[in-house]
Amino acid sequence: MADRLTQLQVCLDQLIEQFSATIHYVDQHHDSVNLPENDPKIVDPDLTPDSEFDFKNTINELSSDILLKTRQILAIIDSLPGVGVSKKEQMSKIQTLSEELWAMETLKQEKIVQKDDLLDWVNNLIMNLSESIANSRD
Repeated sequence: MADRLTQLQVCLDQLIEQFSATIHYVDQHHDSVNLPENDPKIVDPDLTPDSEFDFKNTINELSSDILLKTRQILAIIDSLPGVGVSKKEQMSKIQTLSEELWAMETLKQEKIVQKDDLLDWVNNLIMNLSESIANSRD
């Protein structure tokens, strides 16, 4: 789940960057529009407006990128656990997993005891064998 949450965070960061880049593009490449028709057009020497055709194409491309990223985010959200599952079902799943964990922990403790018993048996066997060898040399 952590991987999906990390992926979601990365996608959200990318979406914010796309929004920022789109706003920056619009700010730097738009042509001035006179709100009252009688006002003179304001000219900014730092502004480099694109042709209307290029501007619209670029805005469409940037918008498409934002929509694709949004769909990707929604797909990740839909894949997160718990989406579309009631609280009761989630609690039931947690209870089942908790019982399985308890059973596995009990089995693990039993296996540890078996391992310790076998280790003691092997140690005793080695000690008896080494004592037998030592006594046979005498």
